[in-house]
Amino acid sequence: MATTTPSSTTEAIALADSTATRSPTIPNKTKTGPTASVFLSPNNLCGQTLLEIVSRGHGILANIRILSEKVPPAFVAAADEANSYGFAGGGNGATKEGADTTSGGLGFLNLFGSTRSSQSAKDLAVDLDGSINGNLGGEGDTDDVKKYTPFLFDFSYLHNPEEYEANLAASLEANSLEANLNVANLEREFAVNHKSALEEYHTLFHSIYQYQADLNTFADDLNKGFFIQYTVESLLLDNEGRALICEAVWLYGASLMLMERLLPGPIRERLIIAYYRFCNRQNDVTQIDILTKLCKSTDISPPKSTTPACFTKNPSHKYPMDEEKLFHRFPLPVELVRNVIGTLVSDDIYRQSSAFPSIDHRSTRLSRQASMLYVVLFFDPLVLRDEPGKMREIVDKYFHDNWVIHIYAGLTADLSLEWDRFPAAKAALDNVLKLDNVKRLHIANAKLIGQCMAELRAYLTMGILTDAFVLDNRHDLLNCLRRCNVALRWRILHRRTSNSMHHGIICATAEQVAPDPKLEGEFAVNDTHVVSLLLLSSQLEMQLKDIFQLLLSKKESIWISCRAKASQMMDDLSKYFKGDQTLSRVLRHDGLMKWFTSMAIEISDLKYEGEDHFTVTGRKIQLCVQALEEVEQYDLVDRDVQVKSFLHEARSLLLQMARAVGINEDIYTDIQFISDLSYASESIKSYVGIIHSRITKDPSNVSLLHGFFLKATSSLDMPFERLRQSNSPDLKNATEYYSSQLVSFMRNVLEIVPVSVFAILVQMSDIVERRLLPLPLKVEGDKLIAFAQLGYVSHAAGTNFQIFHFYLIVCDVSIQQRTLQTCHDGS
Repeated sequence: MATTTPSSTTEAIALADSTATRSPTIPNKTKTGPTASVFLSPNNLCGQTLLEIVSRGHGILANIRILSEKVPPAFVAAADEANSYGFAGGGNGATKEGADTTSGGLGFLNLFGSTRSSQSAKDLAVDLDGSINGNLGGEGDTDDVKKYTPFLFDFSYLHNPEEYEANLAASLEANSLEANLNVANLEREFAVNHKSALEEYHTLFHSIYQYQADLNTFADDLNKGFFIQYTVESLLLDNEGRALICEAVWLYGASLMLMERLLPGPIRERLIIAYYRFCNRQNDVTQIDILTKLCKSTDISPPKSTTPACFTKNPSHKYPMDEEKLFHRFPLPVELVRNVIGTLVSDDIYRQSSAFPSIDHRSTRLSRQASMLYVVLFFDPLVLRDEPGKMREIVDKYFHDNWVIHIYAGLTADLSLEWDRFPAAKAALDNVLKLDNVKRLHIANAKLIGQCMAELRAYLTMGILTDAFVLDNRHDLLNCLRRCNVALRWRILHRRTSNSMHHGIICATAEQVAPDPKLEGEFAVNDTHVVSLLLLSSQLEMQLKDIFQLLLSKKESIWISCRAKASQMMDDLSKYFKGDQTLSRVLRHDGLMKWFTSMAIEISDLKYEGEDHFTVTGRKIQLCVQALEEVEQYDLVDRDVQVKSFLHEARSLLLQMARAVGINEDIYTDIQFISDLSYASESIKSYVGIIHSRITKDPSNVSLLHGFFLKATSSLDMPFERLRQSNSPDLKNATEYYSSQLVSFMRNVLEIVPVSVFAILVQMSDIVERRLLPLPLKVEGDKLIAFAQLGYVSHAAGTNFQIFHFYLIVCDVSIQQRTLQTCHDGS
């Protein structure tokens, strides 16, 4: 029988040298070494200018979030008082046109802390974490805060400052001289105590304007040819340039949205007027026209909601803000906006097909680009209003199976509400929002959650995830991670829908269901199911990351070891067919002997790092495996069970070599992208109570928290990436803020650990002190079992084991927190 020898199968293989370049904007995918893009090289003025603008945009977004949590309560009280009574400025102005005098300030007071004696302020004072803000401690109770409100004016003050000052003086003259002096002292006291804070807000608002001005200047320089080889069109052809220019436009719009959501207009106006009255009476007054135009209130309050995605209690969910007016106060060039929209519609600017290659996961792969497009479209509202063809194209590509999107750092938006006022956008989205389609998507997601839970239990069984198993089932494991994260993303985001009918379908939990999904009947999926999937998928991600890192570090040794074993097996088979072995009962066969000898040489010549590309080496391995399969058909070999066993093991070793060499850093990077949880950085805070309940019922669940915290750290990647690339001075402040938010969340979750530990200690103390009988010095043999009290002893041992679980997770989390702190200190 003719067989193919490995030596005769060596052939030239055409290789494609070009590979898809990873976008620098995706976490852990930035090229900063010698192979980085020419556009981002230090000598490229165009690239460095644009990178600096984008990094400033991320710094502005971080500063908005930081300062939104530090608004002095006096400004909140002044805005509340004016809104409650329909006055424009500190109780001394005219009623604003279109002001909502019935909501009592529900739109913004809940964002910035509590007041202690006023009932209305108590009801509205919910901060970003849903808890009472502590920044009232410096000014005392509500009455102490409200004493500053008479001289905190909004922009109506600018129409006639002398009249406002005169009215304030007249109101003081009506009182005693002592009261007059007290108010004058209050103004001086307020100016001294709040000068630095007012300067911070003024710097923030001016930085937003300056960002827009610098971006317009950059676009103008591109059009005039100041960057020589770069124009807007050529910039959009460069991989990194295309991503950066799209991000630059998106960040400006996101800054305006976040400013309007977290620093509402009535408070912005009073902050700016207070700055010019108390900090800057003589200087920089030329900027006041700019800041009044940028920060003027839109007079739009959050609408009332009947779903848990309540805008007044959930500041991480966006509401319609009249973005047309807001974005066109300081617009961007029309040509630039149109080019960016065209790029976002037609291109995949981040090219993450390796992370989500399936067409079913396209909307997840393009989710970040979709959120950018949602923001940028407000710069050109004619597309939303009057271009149904383009809107249908956008919806079909990005929003055919989703309508609640993530904008930035946990801020979400419901397109069914956001686009309701735009005819073209609403018509394009109506097909997605039909109740039958919503129910179909909900059921498909519920089934996917059930499938993922079954796969996770199988993979997380102890002893399954070995190095060999991961090498052999790499694609199945990655596909499981993809399905888990796609299911999680859809469910977490769409449980925040603002539409009551959609919410009734997606969040239908008429009865308490088991911790794992029951996919019969109405396919009810509650928060408990989401938490189960979240914890188990994060555990699988953590283990796979550890295994792939280990395989990356030792893949050369795996290659050498498998090659040596396979070559030695061929030598043994060659000697076996000599027929002169002591226990050998086969006849000598010179052909097989020479064939196995040549095969041993071929295997030994396989190089881990040689002149050949890995694909050529992989082809050689494939031919060797094929040759071993063909020789097994030879009659003399086919009758020998021992030889067939050797050949099967040799083929397994060769395949393991091929799979080991296929492991590269891109796989680890893809897992990082797949496991991104930045969209849920605010939503996961609502699951803390469920996590506590799981740990209380079963302390072994605490072992799942380590992977969950590692997954949660992915929310830190996007805000830091550009800041690190440009060595931005804003990196330190942004790092401190976002990491402190994460650490605070981790501590909130871990609060259950000491509570549970002490509860267990109480049980142990009760067993030892009250349940266990004292053991006398002498015990009769027939009574020994009674004194053993095996039930109590077993229970005590179980409680000890539960405490051990808590000890392990606390150690892991402590190491993780120290590592985060070290990294942040270093940056």
